[in-house]
Amino acid sequence: MKYAVLFLLATPVYAGLSPAKVRESSLRHHPSVLAAMDKLRAGEQGVVGARGAFDARVVSDYRRQTKHDWNTTISRTQLEKPLRFANSKVYAGSEQIGNAAGALSPLYNTGNPTGQYGNYSLVGLRASLWRNLLIDPDRAALRNAKYDAKIARAEKDLTVLDVGRAGELAYWEWVTAQKVKSAYEELVKNGKLRNDYLLTRSKKGDIATIVVTENEQYVASRKGSLQAAAERLLRAEYALSLFYRDETGAPILPSAEEAYEDYPADLAALLGNIDLKSDVDELMKRRPDLQALALNVGKTDVDLDLARQALKPQVDVSTEYYQRTVEHPNMPRDYLMVMAQVSIPIEWNLGKGNIAAAGARRMVARRELSYGQQAYKVEVLALRRALQLQLEQVRQSEIEFSKSKELVASETYKLKTGGGNLFLVNIREQAQASAEASFHEARLSFMNTLLQYQALVSTGEK
Repeated sequence: MKYAVLFLLATPVYAGLSPAKVRESSLRHHPSVLAAMDKLRAGEQGVVGARGAFDARVVSDYRRQTKHDWNTTISRTQLEKPLRFANSKVYAGSEQIGNAAGALSPLYNTGNPTGQYGNYSLVGLRASLWRNLLIDPDRAALRNAKYDAKIARAEKDLTVLDVGRAGELAYWEWVTAQKVKSAYEELVKNGKLRNDYLLTRSKKGDIATIVVTENEQYVASRKGSLQAAAERLLRAEYALSLFYRDETGAPILPSAEEAYEDYPADLAALLGNIDLKSDVDELMKRRPDLQALALNVGKTDVDLDLARQALKPQVDVSTEYYQRTVEHPNMPRDYLMVMAQVSIPIEWNLGKGNIAAAGARRMVARRELSYGQQAYKVEVLALRRALQLQLEQVRQSEIEFSKSKELVASETYKLKTGGGNLFLVNIREQAQASAEASFHEARLSFMNTLLQYQALVSTGEK
């Protein structure tokens, strides 16, 4: 089984961790994917089981009645094969009728269609001419089993898309968390170095002790931000391990020294690899969740057709041909029996109730499909516009980050040459760390939207 690649970056293969490796691992070992595959197999075997209603079978019947001279035994063994039209079946077999006195069996024995003792071979056909003519419970079960198998396949494809997207997003969240943590580590490091520098100057009497205290306050604040970033990274590592697994399927927690693939330098180039212009109505035809909703509508149609059968009169006709296996001088060689069974519903509570319930379920399924199509179209169009806006946010946050570094360098130089201000230096450094974090967050948001859009317009290959 092959799957459409959700999103493959045009980058060289990395020896360390990469989104491609996480995606591959998750699609091979993630429990949701494995469960979807099991559900698909269950659906396919459900079709096999539903076909079993039409399997050939051997049926045997034995009856004995004792009443003085009317000591009669009747036995029939036949091979019957249900057919997939008109609720019909064909059958062939033998029937044995006899009594102790060797006389005729009683005429009131309605269970003996031939009414004569002897051994017979027979063939027969039974069919429904009104109720269950077009559909019956067995055929309805088979149709619905086929729908269930197709729904399971669509759900499997959707699971592959969702797990692949979630795995890549977990990877980029992990990368972003590392970068944000590194930014705050650098911020704390600078604060400590400046604190050492200020302590030295304070001991010499060059600056007041309050300046050192103020810088220590900044360091404490920065350490708090660093701890929050470290916690985020810890959570990101565990979240990533749900998708990054070893060959046994066990989660792998990435190490602190793990080499990894970084964000692409040119995010704008990624937009050239995805479809931003296809007609949304055409995309909807390939969307697995919408296919599942449409198939569910088909199931409710089957249920409604079956429910309507309860209001129809039942007219079942059987034709059986009997032939003696041993000729008898006083009895015919063969018989042709035609039988009819008629059942007319007088009260319609059962039929009307089932029809109303099935009709309501069909309306629910149709409304869910309609809303699903509307939501899909809105989401695709919104994401197309959001991608451009978020890409511009990445550009602006990169500019902000670059300018903040220039301000820090300038203010630090002024401080070292005696013309700077400690308060401004700390403010500039914190602004730089915040700008760097915003830059990484903007790239993560863009990647999230890109992956979400790519999953929306992709489908699995069978």
